[in-house]
Amino acid sequence: MLMLTAPAGAVTLVIDYSYDTSNFFTNNAVAKATLEAAAADIGNVISSNLGAVTSDVYTSVNGFTTAIFDWSLSFTNPATGGVVTQNTFSEPAGQITLYAGARNLSGSTLGVGGPAGAVVSLGGSGFANQWAGAVGGAESASNAAMLRGGGPVIGTLSGSSTLGATTANFSLSYGALVGSLAFDADSVWHYDYTTAVGVGESDLYSVALHEILHTIGVGTSQTWNSLKNGTNWTGSNVISLAGTGTNLIYSGGDHIAEGIMSTRLSDGGAQEVVMDPTITVGTRKLLTELDLAFLRDLGFDTVPEPSRMLLLLVGVSWTLLLRRREITVR
Repeated sequence: MLMLTAPAGAVTLVIDYSYDTSNFFTNNAVAKATLEAAAADIGNVISSNLGAVTSDVYTSVNGFTTAIFDWSLSFTNPATGGVVTQNTFSEPAGQITLYAGARNLSGSTLGVGGPAGAVVSLGGSGFANQWAGAVGGAESASNAAMLRGGGPVIGTLSGSSTLGATTANFSLSYGALVGSLAFDADSVWHYDYTTAVGVGESDLYSVALHEILHTIGVGTSQTWNSLKNGTNWTGSNVISLAGTGTNLIYSGGDHIAEGIMSTRLSDGGAQEVVMDPTITVGTRKLLTELDLAFLRDLGFDTVPEPSRMLLLLVGVSWTLLLRRREITVR
């Protein structure tokens, strides 16, 4: 595992190759460097101070009564498509861990990415008249840590638990912690982000940008779902930049609409956004102003903060499973 360095205030996206069992990256230094460059480029434009998650267990005592929320995370094994469960986890301040690998993906799919899902169990013991207070305290402690103080709400788990005659309701949310990135093992890839993309090649750097953005909530989070209305977007940052939120969302609901243009951060040139659902063979995409505006609507702070520019167009368990998002070739 390699931790990428980033300027102070940036988010560090740590690429973990534990599940790269096909050695797609491990035996290809150029591909590995390209994935890490994409992760660094995204991390360096996010200035949010994400809090540390030091435990997966949150406990509160109210009098003689104790309530305990115990979390687990689950993500897709990038090499097999199966589910990996982490019953114990932690994440340092400012860090998100992404598990990367490759497998044969169906059809024209080049990559698949998404954040971890979650399971939480509620346990405890004591007296009925103290149960609600204990549950409420554990709920507050969990939300304070798991939401990380910035970025989108990836998911929320709500429920209730009864002790004696007392029923305590709770709502637990979590932010960006862990994600999974899978790349198509048999596509014709252009691996080197420092050279031009060749004819007939799919650009690994572009696909990596796209899938990493999915892992941190673009198209995959509760916050994203709360801000889209059919094919329209209601977030103020995007509307301020684009002048409208109408027809900015792909009909599938998990991408920016096909063919939407914006301004590249690197040179101010016009380009199709990174987060529409397809990429043309032989081309490269770089981060755009509109991609960052969506990140800000999801709750991330970004740097630089773009000015308005021309837009060219619980005993009991509760489980949340998140759909993975993909990019396809055209």
